[in-house]
Amino acid sequence: MAYDTVIEGGTIVTADDSLRADIAIEDGHIAALLDSDADRSATRTIDAAGKHVLPGGVDPHVHMMDPGDTEREDFPTGTAAAAAGGITTVGEHHRTDPTVLTAEILEDKRDYLSDRARIDFGLLAGGHPDNIDEISDLESAGTLAYKSFTCEVHGVPPLKSASMHELFAEIERVGGISMIHPEDELMLNHNEARIHEEGRTDGSVIPEWRSKAAEQVAVSTTLQIAKQTGVPFWFAHLTHPELLEQIRHAREQGVEVYAETCSHYFYLTREDVIEDAPYTMFTPPAREEADREAMWEHLAAGDIDMVNADHAPSTKAQKDEGKEDIFQAPFGIPGVETVLPLLLNGAAEGKVSLNRIAEVFSTNPAKILDLYPQKGAIRVGSDADLTIVDMDKRYTIRDEDIVAKCGWTPFDGLEIQGAVESTYVRGAPVMEDGEIVGEPGYGEFIRRD
Repeated sequence: MAYDTVIEGGTIVTADDSLRADIAIEDGHIAALLDSDADRSATRTIDAAGKHVLPGGVDPHVHMMDPGDTEREDFPTGTAAAAAGGITTVGEHHRTDPTVLTAEILEDKRDYLSDRARIDFGLLAGGHPDNIDEISDLESAGTLAYKSFTCEVHGVPPLKSASMHELFAEIERVGGISMIHPEDELMLNHNEARIHEEGRTDGSVIPEWRSKAAEQVAVSTTLQIAKQTGVPFWFAHLTHPELLEQIRHAREQGVEVYAETCSHYFYLTREDVIEDAPYTMFTPPAREEADREAMWEHLAAGDIDMVNADHAPSTKAQKDEGKEDIFQAPFGIPGVETVLPLLLNGAAEGKVSLNRIAEVFSTNPAKILDLYPQKGAIRVGSDADLTIVDMDKRYTIRDEDIVAKCGWTPFDGLEIQGAVESTYVRGAPVMEDGEIVGEPGYGEFIRRD
C-alpha cells in the first residue's frame, strides 16, 4: 500500500495504551497502524526509532491577543510556539479587540485569523451578563465554549449568581459548554481593600489578595448553579486539591463538571510567586508546597481532566510596571511551549505515566469540546495530529529559546528531561527536529461537532 507519509519505529502512546507500530498517513488522516514488517511504500518516511509518538495537544485555554495587544502575542508567533510545545489545536479566548460577544464578531475574527494560524484553532466567546441573548447565535457560528469570570479581571465584568443561572440555562438549552474562572468577587475586593489600607504593594500581597478561600467559594457557588441548570462546564486553572474534592462530590450528584489545571501549578509555589513577582504574577496564584506535591498525586490518580497552558504572555517591560507597585502589572505568563515538556519531566521522574499525559494534554480536551475522535486520537480516520517526543533528552529551559513573542518564561534555568522533537498537523510538519517549518495560514478553523 502506498501512503503520503509513514512514521516508523516509534512507540505510540495514547490515553489507553502504548504500542509499537508505524503510523501511515494519507490525505491528512491516519490511514493505518502498521506492523514493522507490513508491506508499504511512502512518499516520505519519518524515523521515530527510540522516540514516543503522542496525539497532538488540544489546548482550549490560550490568549493570543490577536487582534488586539499583539505586542504581547499574535497568532503567527503564538501558534508557532504552540507547535514547539506539541500542541496541534488551540482554543483562543475572547479577550481581543473587539471582545467576542456576538456571532458577527466571532465570524469576523475567524476570517481575520484564517491566514495567520500555523495550527488548527477554535474560538471561545464571552459569557457575560449582557450577552446572554447572543448565545444561540454564537453557538450556530461555531464557538467552542463560553468563558465567564466570577470576578472582575482583565476588565471583564463579574458573572454574579443570578446572571450565571440565566447564562447557564441558555448554554444548556443550545447544547453548548461553559468555562469558568473561579474567584469570588466580594472576597477579592475585601482582601484588596485591606492590603491597600496597609500600604503594601510588593509581590507578597498576591497570595493574600487572590486567596484560596476566594477560589473555594466561587467553586462552591458555581457547582450549585450548574446542578440547578444542568449545564456542562469546566473550571479553569484549579490550584489546589481541596477544589478537586469539591468537584468529585458534585460529580457524584450528577453535575457534568471537568477540572482543568495548568503546568505551573505542578512546579511553582507561593514562595516563587512572592520572590519572582511580577514575572510569576498570574491568577489564581500558585499555592503551598504541599498543594504542589498533591496536585501531581491527583493528576496520576485521574482526578484532573485537562492540563492546559493559560498562555497569557506579557512583555518584560509590561511586567516591569509592577516592580514598585504589583497592582500595575498585568496578570499572566507564557506557557504553550512548556506544558508538555514539564509534564514529560514529571513522567521521567515517575510522577505520572505517559498515558495520563496523552489523556489530559490531548484526548480529554478533545472529548470535552466534542472534537474527538477527529482530534486527540491516534486511530484510523483521525486527523494526523501528532507530536514526537524524546524522553531521553535532558536540557535546560532558557529564555533565549522561547518562541513566544514575549521571549521569556518563568521556568528559565530549569533543567528537565523529555523534549518535543516534531509536531505534525493533519500530517504536515509544523515543527520538525526543533525548527518551526509550518507557515501561517495552514491552520484551519474548527468547531464543535
